[in-house]
Amino acid sequence: MSHASILLQVKHLNPLKQVHASIVTSGLSQNIFLSNRLANSYAQCGLMDNAEQIFHRISSKNIVSWTILISGYAKNHLFMDAINVFNKMVTYGFLPNEITISSILPAFGNLGLTQIGKSVHCFWVRCGNGANVFVETALVGMYSKLGYAGVARRVFDSMSERNIVAWNVMISCYSDYGFGEEGFGLFNLMRREGVHVDFFTVMSLISASSCVEDLRIGQGVHCLTVRTGFERGQLVRTALMDRYVNGNHIEDANLIFNDMHVKDVVAWTLMLTGFSKGQYWNKAIEHFNEMMRVEGIEVDSVALTGILSSCSDSGALLQGKRVHALVEKRGFACDVFVGSALIDMYTNCANLEDARKYFEGMEEKDVACWNAMIAGNGMNGHGNDAIDLFLRMKGSGINPDESTFVCVLYACSHAGMVDQGLHIFSHMVKSWNVFPNSKHYACVADLLGRAGRLDDAYILVNSMPLLPDFDIYCALLSACKIHGNIELGIKISEKLFQLEPNDAGHYVLLSNMYALAGNWEGVKMTRISLRSKRLKKDPGFSSIEINGELYTFMAGQKDHPQYYEVEGLLQCMIIRIQEAGYVPDTRSVLQELSDDVKMDILYHHSEKLAIAFGLGRTKPGTIIRITKNLRSCNDCHSACKFISKVYEREIVVKDTNRFHVFQEGVCSCRDYW
Repeated sequence: MSHASILLQVKHLNPLKQVHASIVTSGLSQNIFLSNRLANSYAQCGLMDNAEQIFHRISSKNIVSWTILISGYAKNHLFMDAINVFNKMVTYGFLPNEITISSILPAFGNLGLTQIGKSVHCFWVRCGNGANVFVETALVGMYSKLGYAGVARRVFDSMSERNIVAWNVMISCYSDYGFGEEGFGLFNLMRREGVHVDFFTVMSLISASSCVEDLRIGQGVHCLTVRTGFERGQLVRTALMDRYVNGNHIEDANLIFNDMHVKDVVAWTLMLTGFSKGQYWNKAIEHFNEMMRVEGIEVDSVALTGILSSCSDSGALLQGKRVHALVEKRGFACDVFVGSALIDMYTNCANLEDARKYFEGMEEKDVACWNAMIAGNGMNGHGNDAIDLFLRMKGSGINPDESTFVCVLYACSHAGMVDQGLHIFSHMVKSWNVFPNSKHYACVADLLGRAGRLDDAYILVNSMPLLPDFDIYCALLSACKIHGNIELGIKISEKLFQLEPNDAGHYVLLSNMYALAGNWEGVKMTRISLRSKRLKKDPGFSSIEINGELYTFMAGQKDHPQYYEVEGLLQCMIIRIQEAGYVPDTRSVLQELSDDVKMDILYHHSEKLAIAFGLGRTKPGTIIRITKNLRSCNDCHSACKFISKVYEREIVVKDTNRFHVFQEGVCSCRDYW
């Protein structure tokens, strides 16, 4: 609490303390009416110690005295204290009234005390007190907190009178448990009964809209907040931003953010999360830098984790190091959440040395830190190191979780360590009591598939106790492409089309598989299917960080602001690597195109544009780091080998599968990707 806030509270409390002193000096401290009012005033201010002292000094306590203390504890979230006082009250023979009951029920709900909550409900019914809107509303709230949405609705429907609080509690219950459509159905009933919305209704509806896929419903709620005048409130705007960010409508969230006159750290951090989630990495970094310049905004662990995530995903190592320095400066170095984000950032920028250094220096490591380090080794092709870490983790007393096994199986897959991976997978339940889920099966299918054991992978998938999902079939289809097994690839594609008929990615993968096998009729039919469904494949883009600034290039992008600079560099780069023996791999390009067009398409892959730009903008010997949103194609992979040799540069490329570190014409993946 700030010094100004403390002074303001003292200023507001001074009149209350003066009244308290006057009651004592006047000899009225045993007046039950005055003592109750005084205790209630302290409770309303959150000063429960003062309220309790007055309560204990009352020699002839009545039900109001007990209820004031119970209500005060409950409203200040001291639920266990409220229950203890309630138990004492009953022990001393006081029967709770409707205010007592409605005050204590939230404590049972928040602490998950189902049995005692039901017992108090039964007591109220047995006493025959009849309908009471306050008790019934509290019952709806209690059952909502306990997770009994159906029971809460039955209590709600049986109410003879419903106030706005009851409606809000029930709508909030539906939104909390993901029943968005039920929440909006109840809201429509509320409007038909002529009940006017308030702030809490609006907040519950915004939350409920997150549970409904239809964006128009969320936009409708936004319009409602404008019509009812609640849209200008900070909490409402932040909730709307959160809804748009979670729905991946980042531009809508940004419009609300920019229209805010006062932006707190929550709004800044939420927008940062949105940019990172939506892959607006440049904007995320710019936004964070602007946030740091705003007076009065103190970054927290959530903001630091968000910006580190953006640096990790974009490969912005220099910016990540700056954030690391800020972490140390602001005292977050011991925060395990920030620590795992730092490890993730370094490993995702192929800087394993700094990742290991930070990891080993951590005084406390949670499972997320170990997972990040294991995954980083896996992405960089260090399978043995990943397994060593996995065994060290077991010895440190931290039990592996489901994510740990995904990380270590992934590492085995990308290092070609089939036997080790199968051994770990087969002992998950016996040795660690972790049951395999679909992600683990996808890793093992990938492990077997990459090694060419496609039949074994297919048998595993067909015999697994779970229904194979999209990721499992994708792993198999990718393996079919690598090994040219078109027959099995077609079978897998049919499964994928059934699961995700509108995902363009596997259409493209199947088309490329046909192309590599020289089956151009298959390529043609696949692309016709793609166009007939009006699906578009994700455009390839690559990012490179130079002097702390991030540059992103799209495949075939000739209107890029730096294209005129890149064009000459690109031509020179292609000529030099061709002289060294590079031959373009046109197998995945449509054969009906002319040779010149095929070459132009390959030369303007985003990876080559970014590398050419990096060669021109950096000094000789500087490592070039590229981050891609797609898997590296055969042609770019081959070209990078020649570029690293001809220009005597280390080139680090992070694609969706792993890192490729090119040095002197050789890739760290050993062509196993």
